[in-house]
Amino acid sequence: MNFMRFLRSQRGAMFGMDARIALIIASILAATGGATMMSRLDRSKAEGAEIRAADLRDGLESYYTTISQSSLPSSLTAVISAGLVEDSNAGIDPWNNSWNYNTTTSSETLEGVGVTVQMAVIHSSGKDGVNDSTNITSESEFAAWAPANDDVGVKFSSISIEKARVRTYRKQARTIIDKVEAHETGRYLYADNTCTTTPSDSICSNGSPAVSYTQYNFYPRSDLDATSATYFDPTVTSSYQTYTAGNSADMEQLMSDVGLPTSYATDPWGRTLWYHSNITARTAPPFTASICFSSGGTCF
Repeated sequence: MNFMRFLRSQRGAMFGMDARIALIIASILAATGGATMMSRLDRSKAEGAEIRAADLRDGLESYYTTISQSSLPSSLTAVISAGLVEDSNAGIDPWNNSWNYNTTTSSETLEGVGVTVQMAVIHSSGKDGVNDSTNITSESEFAAWAPANDDVGVKFSSISIEKARVRTYRKQARTIIDKVEAHETGRYLYADNTCTTTPSDSICSNGSPAVSYTQYNFYPRSDLDATSATYFDPTVTSSYQTYTAGNSADMEQLMSDVGLPTSYATDPWGRTLWYHSNITARTAPPFTASICFSSGGTCF
């Protein structure tokens, strides 16, 4: 009798031990499952950060190409305020922290044209909220940059934009030159035809003493010509139409007068045309005109 009671007590002890082991195993499995769920949440937030950072980069590109044209904004707030990012939460990362934003530039020569390449990095400090990634201060640092540890981010460079702009710029400049030269030729042919058939016409000589039309500068006159060259004036008034270089309204008027859209008065970087009607500073033919986009910039 005592022996049977002993066995029953041992069996109960065994059953109690099994229950405790099962509880421990269940706890371990629950903890593991919780860690797995947390890991998935972190991955989801990291992926969300990548998507949001890419959207900000696209918005930054739009800002540069449509609003600024010559520089990147000092903060991402300008991009968001301009409505260039659709996500209303774009100003913060998925961990509710502000984005890290850093810019730099480099000077490059593309197809003989000097340009400034804009570079930026946009990154989140990740789950731990600590910025582990370095700031960029040069082109080489930008090239080597990558988000560190749990940081998530993207890079932006305007190099492809600058290459496309250079092609547009050269084509635009060539078109302006062709139109200005055609305008000059047309004015000369008009004067030559008039003075051949009616030598006494007032446009056939000008100035005091009188200067023959064959000595005129037939280019549209710019304020940059400080010589005493005589310009052709089809209206024969006491003053010539003078276009002020670098003045948006005057340069747009010049483009319109030679048969081009007024938008040609501004280059792809937003710089206003500087037109010079007598770059060689001559007082008699041959005269040479020149165009630049910015004073002292690359000229044609």
